Amino acid sequence: MSTPEAKISLIITTFNWPQALKATLRTAILQSSQPHEIIVADDGSGPETATAVQEVLGPSRARWRHVRQDDAGIRQARVKNLGVKYSSGSYLIFVDHDVPMHPHFVADHMAAAESGIFLQGKRCFLPEGYAKDVLESIVFVPPSLFQKGLENRKNAIRAPKIGQLLQRPRSFQTSLRGCNVSMSRDDFLKVDGYDETFDQLWGREDSDICYRLFHSGVRCKNLWFSALQYHLYHPVTKNRERDRLDEELDTIRRERRKRALKGFSRMSSEGRIVAAGEGF
Repeated sequence: MSTPEAKISLIITTFNWPQALKATLRTAILQSSQPHEIIVADDGSGPETATAVQEVLGPSRARWRHVRQDDAGIRQARVKNLGVKYSSGSYLIFVDHDVPMHPHFVADHMAAAESGIFLQGKRCFLPEGYAKDVLESIVFVPPSLFQKGLENRKNAIRAPKIGQLLQRPRSFQTSLRGCNVSMSRDDFLKVDGYDETFDQLWGREDSDICYRLFHSGVRCKNLWFSALQYHLYHPVTKNRERDRLDEELDTIRRERRKRALKGFSRMSSEGRIVAAGEGF
């Protein structure tokens, strides 16, 4: 892929946390390398989310769309596919609504982008007090490395030249996160995108698409010390019990499945554009 000519679609998934979404969108419109478009992929949020999107993106010069599907439970796989459906970029960056980005986040993804490779970024975790300040601020200020309570502190260091030395393509790995991942549109379509089989329970849709990419010959590069994200604090209940999705992931690895069972090509017509700006 020739990254200087690539059109980048930054796809931000969201559900009913407009304050966090606003913080993340503010960092999206202040990127040193602006994406071709920003797509807010909304999994059935209330009207406050539409207000938040208009408040931040409406006055901006960014090219953007807010697309929404109905609230029918957790449908992260489908809403990511919906975001892609209404995007036009040749390269896709997926992030969540609660991860404000470093000003060079998009530039770092662009610098490492290749066809046949997907990129897996990292994140640090902001302490509760700092995250509260971020939600109340207009301008996001990345934390100091010495910030008390900062978790995964090494992931707050931006040193792209060092990171490039560590970016060796891998044909398989199990540590995968969907809040900071990118790939070419061609590679996304090669495996038929995200699989709605993984909806209704939280997570696993990211591991699924990555495993299928691996099985299709697409390798992974980890973005050490670049493409930084800052995860906003929120309470998390960890469920360590295996469920049906863990069993499905085992089946995917055993079968070396390459394409989604209910993927991008099999999406229903549900979902629509709520609002758009600057060129749409």
